[in-house]
Amino acid sequence: MQPPVFDLDPAELSADPYPLYARMHAQSPICRVPHLGATLLTRRDDIYVCEKNVAVFASSQPQGLMTRLMGENMMRKDGEPHLAERRQLFPAVSPRTVETHWRRAFSRFASQILDDLEPKGSCDLVADYAMRLSGEALKAVTGLVKTGWRDIDAWSQAMIDGISNYLGDPQVEARCHWATGEIDKAISDRLAERDADDDFGMIAVLRRAGMPQANIRHNVKLAISGGQNEPRDAIAGLIHALLAHPDQYALVAGGKASFREAFEEYGRWISPIGMSPRRIARKADHAGMTFEVESRVFLMFGAANRDPAAFERAEKFEVTRDNSRSVTFGSGPHFCAGAHVARMLVAEIAVPEAFRRLRQMRLAGPVVYRGWAFRGPVAVPVRWDPSRRERLT
Repeated sequence: MQPPVFDLDPAELSADPYPLYARMHAQSPICRVPHLGATLLTRRDDIYVCEKNVAVFASSQPQGLMTRLMGENMMRKDGEPHLAERRQLFPAVSPRTVETHWRRAFSRFASQILDDLEPKGSCDLVADYAMRLSGEALKAVTGLVKTGWRDIDAWSQAMIDGISNYLGDPQVEARCHWATGEIDKAISDRLAERDADDDFGMIAVLRRAGMPQANIRHNVKLAISGGQNEPRDAIAGLIHALLAHPDQYALVAGGKASFREAFEEYGRWISPIGMSPRRIARKADHAGMTFEVESRVFLMFGAANRDPAAFERAEKFEVTRDNSRSVTFGSGPHFCAGAHVARMLVAEIAVPEAFRRLRQMRLAGPVVYRGWAFRGPVAVPVRWDPSRRERLT
C-alpha cells in the first residue's frame, strides 16, 4: 500500500510542528507530504528500526541538497566509507578528548563571555551568549581558530537554510554557496599552516589520519552546519525551558535532577535536529507501506520524540523523565559523532555556568521558536541581578 497523502502548510510546520505531528500520529504516522516531496516517518519505533536499515533507507544521496551544496561528507555515506571517515574523526571528538582537552577550552570561553555579560544585567541569550559560545567552541573543535565566531554562525545558518531549502528558494541557495566558498577560503588558510602535535582540532586530526583534502573540506562544512546552530539553540532553549518551568528548575537546583538530565529532556521535548532525510535504495515494505526506489523519506526525530506511544505526557517538559528511548542524536550507524561535545558544552558548562553567574536570572519577554528540520528559539531575553560590586562600578 502506498502511504496516504497528508497536506500541510509549510509556514504552519515551521511555526509549530507539534499539532501537525499529533495529527500524523493519530491519522497517518507514515504519510506522503507533497509540499515536501517526501514520505514522513513519525513513530519512534519505525525510525529506530528503519534508521539502522541503510540497505533500504540510505544516507547516501548523490542528488540530495546536502551533497550538492556542501559535498559528500560522512553523513551522506553508508557502510565502510562512512565508518572509515568516522574512525578518522574520532580522536577529535572522543569522550577522552572532550574531557581532557575541550572541557578546559569550553570553560574558558564561557567564563570570558559571562565576564562581559554579568555587569550588564540583561541580554538576549541567543545572540549574546549561546551564539558566541557555540561559535568559539566550534572554532576550536574544527581548528579554524582565526575565524570570527560571527562568521561561524553566519556560515552555519546559511548552510542549514540551504540544506533544508526544499521549496527551492534561489536566494537561500545562493547564500549557502557564499557560505561554503568562505569556508573553503578559511580551510585553505588553515591547511597552509603546520599542525601542532597537541592540536586536537578536526583539520589537524583528519590530516594526520590521511584524509584527502576534499573530504576534509566536506566534513568541516558538515561540522559547521550542525555544530553551531544546534548547541546554540540548545543552550538558549534549555535555559528558557528551565526559566519557563520553575518547578523543573527547582528539581535541578535541589539536586533531584542534573543539568545533563535536563539537557536530554530538552533534546527530546524540542529536538534541535528535527529531521534527517533518507533515500530509498531499493523497493521495500515497512509497516504495511511500500517505499519506491529513489523516493525520499524524512525520519522525523521531532515527531518521534513526542510519540505518545513511546513517552507518557510527551508534550510536557519533565527533567526526571527516562529518556533512554529518545532519538535526539539518532539511533543507528549515523548516531551524532559530536554528541559527547554537545553534552559537555551545553549540559556541563554553558547552562550551569549561566545559572551560577547570572544571579536571579529571569525571563524579560516572550520567546518564539522557529523551524522543524532544525528548531530553536529566535531570541531569549533575560534579566538578572548584577553583583553589588558590579552595580557600584
